[in-house]
Amino acid sequence: MTQREDSKIIGTVHPICCGLDVHKESISACVIYVDKDGTDQYDIKVFGTFTDDLIRLRSWLLDHE
Repeated sequence: MTQREDSKIIGTVHPICCGLDVHKESISACVIYVDKDGTDQYDIKVFGTFTDDLIRLRSWLLDHE
């Protein structure tokens, strides 16, 4: 499935939220937030599942408030 440039898959209900896709060896995180211009922004990052990786995920989430 492809997304057209002028279509939206997700509409913003909250000013910031995060979705996690958890696997055995990785966690994909996507933070969606509204910038100061009112435009939806997406920040996606993949983390490992060891303790140090989870601490980095927590820090990354806290950086996004």
